[in-house]
Amino acid sequence: ATDTLDGIERLEFSDRKLAFDLSGNAGSTAKILGAVFGSMAVGNAAYVSAGLSLLDSGLACSTVMQYALNVKLGAAPSNGSVVDLLYANVVGTAPDAGAHAYYTAMLDNGTLTQNQLALLAAETQQNQLRIDLAGLAAHGLAYA
Repeated sequence: ATDTLDGIERLEFSDRKLAFDLSGNAGSTAKILGAVFGSMAVGNAAYVSAGLSLLDSGLACSTVMQYALNVKLGAAPSNGSVVDLLYANVVGTAPDAGAHAYYTAMLDNGTLTQNQLALLAAETQQNQLRIDLAGLAAHGLAYA
């Protein structure tokens, strides 16, 4: 027999919980985790739970992103360290000198804030591929 569920955002079993709202808070959580903590963090149910809890309580993605940056890099990190972190997690390598200078200059001259750059990085196709957002939509995002 096959059961079909439609329009379900979260499922809770006796041994695990799965979020399927990948176009909502679960997706935002996964993208933030991927950009700030790396693709492996998406598999950390405790991290996912923390992000879901914050977003489900009504906090904006920008606020949750700032929390994530603060946890990872501490308060008031340098612009260069933010660029290095996001680039490595989203692209998979350290930025070359040109990319580092380009993105750092955007932060230095106020074109973007660190939070805005992080949100843009989280939404990129590269980040979504690295965290396998399509696979998460099919199998769910595990949380505690």
